[in-house]
Amino acid sequence: MIMPVDIQNKDFSKKIKGYDCNEVDDFLDEIIKDYSSLLKENQALKNRISMLNKTVESYKSLEESLTKSVDMAKQTASDIKDNAKSEAQMIINNAKLDASRLAKQIDDEHIKRHNEMLRIKSETETYKTRFKALCRDMIKMLDDAE
Repeated sequence: MIMPVDIQNKDFSKKIKGYDCNEVDDFLDEIIKDYSSLLKENQALKNRISMLNKTVESYKSLEESLTKSVDMAKQTASDIKDNAKSEAQMIINNAKLDASRLAKQIDDEHIKRHNEMLRIKSETETYKTRFKALCRDMIKMLDDAE
């Protein structure tokens, strides 16, 4: 690539019927000025492109990081939901077991109370029978004593 200093230092051979050196020099000075301006602008644009590419890479990295975070959050939410369902099922199963045990206890207690009632009823009947026999024996003794 030709640099502005190359244009500025370029010497042309002189011939008798050649161009006016001052015009050529003025024109070359104008070209050098425009060329320098274009090179500076080109370098500034390259710097800007480089900076924008870095920014784009930064955003891509951020996007990737956010995507991973969202995926991780989704997975965590799914795990929490599954754990909650499992825990709820365990609570339900334990409650059913407890209810079953309690129902069996109540049934056992009911049977025990029922058997106790039958025993007391039987004892009462036995007592009544003995008392009646005693009363008969006493009446008989009173009748015999007369």
